[in-house]
This record gives sequence, structure tokens and C-alpha cells, in this order.
Amino acid sequence: MEKVTVDLNEPSLYKEPQTKFHRFKRKLMLQPVLRRIRKILPKNKIFSLLDIGTGSGFLLSFLESDYPRANLSGIEYDSRLVELTKKKVKNANITQGNAENFDLNGSKFDVIVSLQVIEHVYNPSLMLNRIKKHLTHNGILILTTPNLECLSAKIMKDKWHGYRPDHVSLKSNTEWKTLIENTGFKSIYCGSTFFTGIPLLNKLPFGLINWGLLLLFGSLQWKHGESFVGVFRIDSNK
Repeated sequence: MEKVTVDLNEPSLYKEPQTKFHRFKRKLMLQPVLRRIRKILPKNKIFSLLDIGTGSGFLLSFLESDYPRANLSGIEYDSRLVELTKKKVKNANITQGNAENFDLNGSKFDVIVSLQVIEHVYNPSLMLNRIKKHLTHNGILILTTPNLECLSAKIMKDKWHGYRPDHVSLKSNTEWKTLIENTGFKSIYCGSTFFTGIPLLNKLPFGLINWGLLLLFGSLQWKHGESFVGVFRIDSNK
């Protein structure tokens, strides 16, 4: 039996509200990734994209609106979230699968995105090799994950929200960059977000600072933000 951090007998931790306000908040939180995608892909471009760990489907929903000509796919281990994503995203191929051992029958993608997923797998190297296998020549990987170097972890210590039972592979920005490059990628951009893990800076009125930074910049090339944001390309020399 495969070892996973998802307990399908318990309520899903990642089934999110479907209100307009929550959708707005999720789009704000996804700005670091959406900005990276916009820098790489013009809106009229035809491309294929795989989202590993669709969750409640918000990223694919936003991409479906922004890139109507894109060929979108997603995989998600939790079958309940698969169904939720299918309801939200009409023109994407969504399947149930494990990020460590998925095999999409030889399909290759121009872009693979994985947001806050790799920390949930027991062997990140397996996941990265699967991603590499499913990318086209010079394909792009965009990945986010909690950052052990963040200010929040230093300030909050054991109370930092990144420390939780299903986060079994936590690393620092530097460690993630090294691991991904050693798997056969070269970095295009590595940075981190801002201060979402500090409760005081995530509530009004101080939350306006954090949200404003997300809107203006998405992320910056520094090592101490809440989440690592990395953009990588297949390294043809490895």
C-alpha cells in the first residue's frame, strides 16, 4: 500500500469555500504564481499545462479564464477534490493520482505547476523525476512550498503554521533550489513571498501590507518569505 499523508476517511483539509470573497482571496494568494506564468506565457499562446495537486481547483479555474486556448490538465490524490475541481473547471482533464508515482501515458506538458504539494510527499526526488519525465524539451516547472528560512518560522518557532503532521518534507529555499537543480533542472527564478505566517501581519489593518506586497510583486528574490517560489527549466545538459 502506498504511503501518503492524505487520510480519505477524514474530512478534507483542502476543501475550500466557494464564495466570491474566498475566490478573490485565493486569486490574491496565487499572485506569485500567476505573475510568473504571465511573464512566461502571452495570453494568446497555445500551450499545455499540468497542475499537480489541484486542491479545490482555483488555479486551473483562473488559468481557464486567462488562457482560453490552453490545454489544461490536473492530478489530485484526494478523489473528493478531483470532483470539486471538475465542477469548477469545465475544459480540463482532471485525474486522480499520486504526485510521487503518477504516469499520464506518455503525455508531456510545456508547463507543470505544483503549489504547496511537494512538502506532503515522502520522497520529493521521486516527484521531481516524474515531473521531469512529463515535461517537453525545455519545459518549465513552477513550484511553491513552505520555506524553512522564512521570518515566520523564526518568529513563531513551534507555532509556525508550516509545522503540521502532513508536511513531511520541509526544506529551506536553498535546499529546494539545490535538490531541484540536482534532479536535472536549471533555475530561471528563485524567491519567496512575504509574511502570511505571522498572524498580526495577516489581519487588518496590518494585513494590507502583506496583501499589497503580494499584489505589487507576487514574490521577491529573497530567502526569508513565507513560501519558496521557484521557476525552473529542463537542463538539456543533464
